[in-house]
Amino acid sequence: MSSNDDSIQNDLPPPWEILDLVSHHMDPQTLAIASCVSKSWSRCFSANHLWDPFCTTAFPSLSSLTAAVVPRHRLYALAHAEALHRKRKPRKPCISLHGLVFALSVRLPTGEVNVIMPCSDMRWDPHGLFRFDVRVDEEREWGLEELKEAKVTWVVAEREWKAVFTVAEDSGAGKLASVVDGVFSKELPLPGCCVSTSAVSGGHVADIRVGLKEQDNKRMNKIEKISVGIMSVFNWRHVSVDDALIYLEHFLHG
Repeated sequence: MSSNDDSIQNDLPPPWEILDLVSHHMDPQTLAIASCVSKSWSRCFSANHLWDPFCTTAFPSLSSLTAAVVPRHRLYALAHAEALHRKRKPRKPCISLHGLVFALSVRLPTGEVNVIMPCSDMRWDPHGLFRFDVRVDEEREWGLEELKEAKVTWVVAEREWKAVFTVAEDSGAGKLASVVDGVFSKELPLPGCCVSTSAVSGGHVADIRVGLKEQDNKRMNKIEKISVGIMSVFNWRHVSVDDALIYLEHFLHG
């Protein structure tokens, strides 16, 4: 055989049987790399019988999908990517509670109560939820009929009023849930380009509660505190601080 024949022989791909034999000693990463060499290698190293054990071991829930239309190597890649995504730490918001100011207003037919306070001076939720209480230094007493007509505004601003977002404004007649708790809510918009032209919900609700202190005369009450927070419409629980800050920064930073 001539030297040219030897060169041609050496350039030929290894026999199919050898590739199949070697493939059983490869891990998923090596198999994936090898399948990119050529079309023939891709057919060999993407065979379902090679990827079945990896799917069964790493992702047991996939082992029952024996009749799945998706090839096993593709199924493994999708599940692996999802597992990596779950391990990623959620991004931190660009704004912080210490940089926010809350402006709260409760307007009644015969007067109003206003509070402007840095968020850091409010009482925080001990469980890390976006819910805050602020004591109200208000001596005036209000009748229940007045309180039922209350309207609430909640504005979130960055320090020095660099940016402002009105969370809730004039949400209509207040709903007095009980003698000691006035509850107001406002469905919040979806962050993005449509917020100014549509009332599309972003899955969040502004939760505002006016805590009342009943006086000896049960017809009159003092506003003792105002509680504000953001809730999820999916489980009706207050969202975490980070989730709320990420939502708010869409409006404060554009």
